[in-house]
Amino acid sequence: MARAAPDGYTLTLMGEGQVVVNPSLYKLTYDQVRDFAPISQVMVQAYLLVVNNVVPARSVEELDALAKAQPGALTFASNGNGGGPHMAGEFFKSVAGIDIRHIPYKGGALAMPDLLDARVTMMFASPSSVLPMVRDGKLRALAVTSLKRSSAAPALPTIAESGYPGFEVTNWNGLLAPAKTPAAIIRKLHLEIVKVLALPDTRARLVDLGMEAIGSSPDEFAATINRGIAKWAKVIRQAEIRAD
Repeated sequence: MARAAPDGYTLTLMGEGQVVVNPSLYKLTYDQVRDFAPISQVMVQAYLLVVNNVVPARSVEELDALAKAQPGALTFASNGNGGGPHMAGEFFKSVAGIDIRHIPYKGGALAMPDLLDARVTMMFASPSSVLPMVRDGKLRALAVTSLKRSSAAPALPTIAESGYPGFEVTNWNGLLAPAKTPAAIIRKLHLEIVKVLALPDTRARLVDLGMEAIGSSPDEFAATINRGIAKWAKVIRQAEIRAD
């Protein structure tokens, strides 16, 4: 993709981890900023912070207090080192100043049985993967990780409003073209994406999946990428994270 002709006919839809996390985890053969032209951030999805029902915490503040009372005793599951749920857990540790242990699995589906059986304490997970179990009373959801409340679970507070201002960890996807794609082509593609994202059917389908439509401008998307690279480089360095 980085070496494709910059003619507007070859595009890529990349996830947040690929764009802003991978540069700090892997030795890449391309540069995420130099070799790609941002078109638009397409959608964003918050994670839900869920705990097993035996955990005596019904809010993020109570979970924080529980972790501080038992340093190293609480655990959080993830779908593997360097994935979004892992990043969310490490960022929460950093912001809250708590000691909780990371338990990586080879995929979120493999982590779920241990979370349901209370072999791990908590997990940051996509709404679609845990909301059915929350509704059935098998897990307890404490908060969402976006700055604004999620349409997938509007009754849940954000971690930011639970005493951690500015806390934000999301999973977004965005459309990019090869670097040096003409600005006129980038603008046209952006306008067409915005039109599609404004369609009621599109927005409704995204909400069903626990996602929000974005449609940011190329400049706004570029700023999001640059902020994300700097943010996650710091978290990865401080937590000494290594990819699987």
